Amino acid sequence: MAQSTSDPGAVAVDWELDVTDSLLLQILAYVCPSIFGGIALLAGGLLLWLVVSAVLDGDLARAVGIVAFAILALLSRRYLPALLETNLTDPFWNRYSRRGLVIGSVCGALILLGSAQLHPTAPFVVFIASWVPLVLTAAFPTSGHAEPAVGTLVIDDTEVPLEAVSGFRMGSVGTFAVCWLSYTRGVPTAPRLIFLPSNYVDVVTELIDTGTESSRRARSTIGRTERLVAGLFGLGMIALGPVLWVILPPGDGQAVALYAGAMFGLFGMLLLWYAYSA
Repeated sequence: MAQSTSDPGAVAVDWELDVTDSLLLQILAYVCPSIFGGIALLAGGLLLWLVVSAVLDGDLARAVGIVAFAILALLSRRYLPALLETNLTDPFWNRYSRRGLVIGSVCGALILLGSAQLHPTAPFVVFIASWVPLVLTAAFPTSGHAEPAVGTLVIDDTEVPLEAVSGFRMGSVGTFAVCWLSYTRGVPTAPRLIFLPSNYVDVVTELIDTGTESSRRARSTIGRTERLVAGLFGLGMIALGPVLWVILPPGDGQAVALYAGAMFGLFGMLLLWYAYSA
């Protein structure tokens, strides 16, 4: 964890967090690449099986054709260069270790194979679910600067409009804490998720509290029509799963109803919460 020498009790504090600062964050960061690595291992195993089968059948031309097709497919789409970096500035190998990726890929392949034994569509569900921890760790590395004396909070070079913060929720997870900010309506895009070291929670909480009091007094709410529309959409999305369960045939149809109900029901609950709390 790279932090400045500022003491938490001082006027200003600075911090910098990366996934390497927490074991939990490291595990979450490896989930999605491990699933991709598992897919690559399974694809490589399938390719090897096809080549060996062609050789055993005495069809060398088919074996060479399979290998040539795989190589051309990779090179034509430039998959390899794309996989070697997460974005334009962070090289892939600076974020993940080769040993960790190898172990994770083996585990990912085993998870995909094991899930396939439960249900044919289970590997797809595992693949989709692996994107959740990727999104959670996409904000790292992150940095911040808090200066209570002047009422300034800067996250990743973006200043938080404290006078527009209507509420916040803070939760500590080991060595770091997560803060979710809510803003009054009409505020331009501003940081909503803040990650900071646990020992700086008190400083940031006090700083946000100072600006929150004024914004709560001037808090605006949505109109009745907008609240009604959001509530109806939320109820409709929640009802989608039960309706599909009734009208679709048993078996695969009910499996589709479960997946659709879970996905749309989640968004429906969010819309209902928005209609209630906004």
